[in-house]
Parts: sequence; C-alpha cells; structure tokens
Amino acid sequence: MCFSVLVCKQKWRHSQLDIKCAYLYASLQETIFLSQPQGFVDPNKPDHVCHLNKALYGLHQTGREWFYEIHSVLENLSFKKLESTNCVYVYRDNVVLLLYVDDIVLFAKTDTLIKDVIKCLSTHFDLKVLGKTRKLLGVEFEEMGNELFIHQSGYIHKVCEKYQCFNYPVTSLPIAVGIVLSKTQCPSTEVEISEMSKFPYRNLLGCLSFIAGRTRPDICYAVNILSQFQSKPGLVHWNTLLKLLGYVAQTKTYKLKLSEINNLNINCYSDADFAANRDDRISIGGLILFIDNSPIIWKTFKQKCVSLSTMESEYASLSESAKELVWIIRIFKEFEILNVIKTNVTSYLFCDNQAAIDFSKSPVENSRTKHIDVKYHFIRNLVFEKLFILKYINTKLNFADLLTKPLTKSHLSKFLKDFLC
Repeated sequence: MCFSVLVCKQKWRHSQLDIKCAYLYASLQETIFLSQPQGFVDPNKPDHVCHLNKALYGLHQTGREWFYEIHSVLENLSFKKLESTNCVYVYRDNVVLLLYVDDIVLFAKTDTLIKDVIKCLSTHFDLKVLGKTRKLLGVEFEEMGNELFIHQSGYIHKVCEKYQCFNYPVTSLPIAVGIVLSKTQCPSTEVEISEMSKFPYRNLLGCLSFIAGRTRPDICYAVNILSQFQSKPGLVHWNTLLKLLGYVAQTKTYKLKLSEINNLNINCYSDADFAANRDDRISIGGLILFIDNSPIIWKTFKQKCVSLSTMESEYASLSESAKELVWIIRIFKEFEILNVIKTNVTSYLFCDNQAAIDFSKSPVENSRTKHIDVKYHFIRNLVFEKLFILKYINTKLNFADLLTKPLTKSHLSKFLKDFLC
C-alpha cells in the first residue's frame, strides 16, 4: 500500500535498509542464564553460568525485545507509530518508515530527507543501505518510467526447476472449471498412504502459497482448496497441484501493476460460493481490495460455519471483507491527519447479492435469519457508522469471483487484464 500511495501517487523517493545482526541490539526484561560456551569456559569458574545481558538469536522473546528496542529509538527520533498498524512510522509529514523485523523501507519527499534519516539511524545501528527497493520479502519491484510493478518471476523459475522432474503439464487455468475435490479421494490404505508420501505435496503447496499471497491473486483460490488436503493428499489432489504449477510456469512473467493510482479510491469486492465444500458443505468466501485499480489485499477463506442459504454465506463474507476494508480506511485517515496524504473520497464495499445487502442495512430478524451468529452482524455496525457505502454489483463485474470458484479462461482473463500483465 505504501508503494502504491506514496511512490505511484505522491511521487516520493524510497530506499531500502537492512540492520545487521538486529536482534543482538535488544535488551532483555527477564533474567536469563546460560551455560558457558564451548571454548570460552572460565578455567577458574568452570561450574558457573553466564548472565545474559542482551538478546540472542533463537530466544523465544528476542523478536519482541527487538521491536521494543527499535520502537524506542524511532520514538526518540520523533517518529510517530500509526495506531492501526505496528509496522508504519511517520516523521512529521514528509517521511514514512516501513518496518518488517530488520528490514526497513524509507519513503520521503526528497532524497535529502532519506539521507538525513539514514544518518540518524546509523548512530544507533549498523546499517546496510541497499538503495531503491528492488527486492523485499521475496517480492521483486520493477520501475519502468512512471509505472511500478511487483512480481516473483525469479522465485517461480526456481520452483519450476526444483519440481520439473515431476513433468508438470502446461495449462491455461489455475484450476479447471467443474473439477471436484474431496476427502473421498484421499488414500485409505497403508499402501496408498505410503505411495503418496513419496510426493512433496506440502513443500510444493507451500511454495505456491507464498506466491499466491504476495503477487498472484489468480491462484489464491486453487491454493486454498488444495491446502485442505495437505494432511493426506490423494493422487487426484497431487495431479491438480501439478497442473497449478504448470499454470504458474506458463504465466511466470505476470506482473502486478501498482501504478494505477489517481484518486485514492478504496473499493473492496466480496463474494461467497454457497456450500462449496463437498465434505462438510461449508461455503468458500473471497475478497479483493483495490486502491483505484491496484489490488493490495486479496484472500480466499473457508467460512467458519455452515450457512443455510446463499444470502447467509454472502453475509458472512461481507463481515470478513469489512474487516480488511476498515483497517485500510483507518490507515488512510491516520495518514490524512498527519498530512502525509490528502484524500476525501468515499469507500465502497461491493457485493453481488442484494438480499445480503438489505440484511446488512436493516436490523430485522425473521425465522430464516434469527440463528445467525452475532459476530457476523459486525457489518451492520460499520454500515450504520457510514464508514463506507455497501453497494450491489453484477456478478460478472465482481472481481472477488476469481477468489471463490474456478472460472473459464475468458472470464478469468477479463478480470486479470486490469491489474496483471
């Protein structure tokens, strides 16, 4: 989101930093003792133990203590942490710092401001200045003129090379329309289980899940469905996974476009596939959130309860989608209060089920809806507070459709052409 808003819209500069041996800077709140390291035993006190003064890699609390350490440093440098997230700090109205463990990305209005912040941080930590962000958390960034793209083509190439021995087929869809996957296809005998254990199902699924969550919303649904069988996958599941790998290999040059930012409109699309799971009849939900034409959040999820109607499943998905939408709205409002950005646009949550929309807007219960759990009525409070506008959209225009069910090639291409290229 920071890249979309600050780099693409505001035209800010950015630079990536890495803090060397970050965890070793952290102080400990607890009293911890450890055995004397081999080769450094005090000959005069061989039975004594060491009192640990600073955190070490491998300690359970080290990550937390490191956060407290860098948070204290940033506060002393007059950075203000956003209330809505712990990883974004703002200095006045001209510098934004994005933090992920020991990785830092600085955004500023000028290169001089970036250099000044780096100089201040270098008095506290040993920094490695990497320059413009090219690769962050496994995602590659590519600037072409005024356009910004993210992709994982390098990582995908490595995954394809690693699993090419399985002769995966090249396909044009992440998962075929009409395919049915269920637990009845899982191995049932010891011999079948032993045979399936030879295939690296979980490893490959983990690789594809990493790709789906960062740059490829088009494979998110397929990954979610296949992950439901990872404890005991069958041959059908394994072959479907290989076809998914084949699709990713075929489309490894796809790039997610982040530069389609003009007015900072926030639009979230919600959808559900009623009783989609063949084993327990639980519905599948999906959401995708855009800033203008750039997607920044997407998710496929299995709902937590069995819905009794299409309206009920769509209503449950609306509550899940609203959580993501409200979080982004609050970040934007904080940015606006701190004068980082100026925006006064209306946010929309789109749904393709009019009954679910009406039920969200009207606190009326009847015999077919009175059983719905109170947690799903979260959406009603948000609609009442007018944090966004809940609006109907035709199913054919609902981007969240690609996150809840298999689509035909033409239908999938129609959605992807707007943000994947």
